[in-house]
Amino acid sequence: MRKGVALGNSWVTVLTTLVSAATGWLLHELSDYLKARGEEKRALGLALAQFLDVRERLRAIPHMVALLRKRVEITPYDDIMLRRAVEEFLPNVEELQKRYNAAIDGVAGNFPLLAFRLRSKDVATPLIRQLRTLSAQNSQGFILLGKVEDELVRLALPKFDEIALELARRHSWRTWWQVKSLLKSADIREADEFFSFIEKLAKEQGGTTPGTK
Repeated sequence: MRKGVALGNSWVTVLTTLVSAATGWLLHELSDYLKARGEEKRALGLALAQFLDVRERLRAIPHMVALLRKRVEITPYDDIMLRRAVEEFLPNVEELQKRYNAAIDGVAGNFPLLAFRLRSKDVATPLIRQLRTLSAQNSQGFILLGKVEDELVRLALPKFDEIALELARRHSWRTWWQVKSLLKSADIREADEFFSFIEKLAKEQGGTTPGTK
């Protein structure tokens, strides 16, 4: 009888030891996973923020020019000069590219193919800047550049949106929903409000903005 009880106690001791060891291992693995996931989300969040900055810079100039065209008539030369002027007010492109590339490096280890796709999207802004420089040397370039830039942006934005949503989904479903809502708001409200303010200010000064339709 005592032998049976002792044997039963030994099995209980063995099972308790095994359960404790398994529980400790699971908690350790869970802790490592949560830590790794936290670092991964941080890297994805940083890459997403920088990618959205690149996207917004790409679409900002054509959008602001389109808003101005609704209010005033501008020549092709004025169109190019306006694009250059607006570009001066935007974040420095070299600094933006530096932060963007650093953010991509942060996700490249876990998502190499995604990092490759992200890096390839950073060529649009430098390409457009080179086109503006070339157009200044050719009178026909003034007429063509605006149309070429607008078409490049139109073709590129759907791909940008697709990658932005993929980054957001990998970060979290909540982030995916927020980014989806952000991408749906196609207008840059601040720009529209700014031009409306200029019109209002001009009228208060005793007239209308020149060329206003």
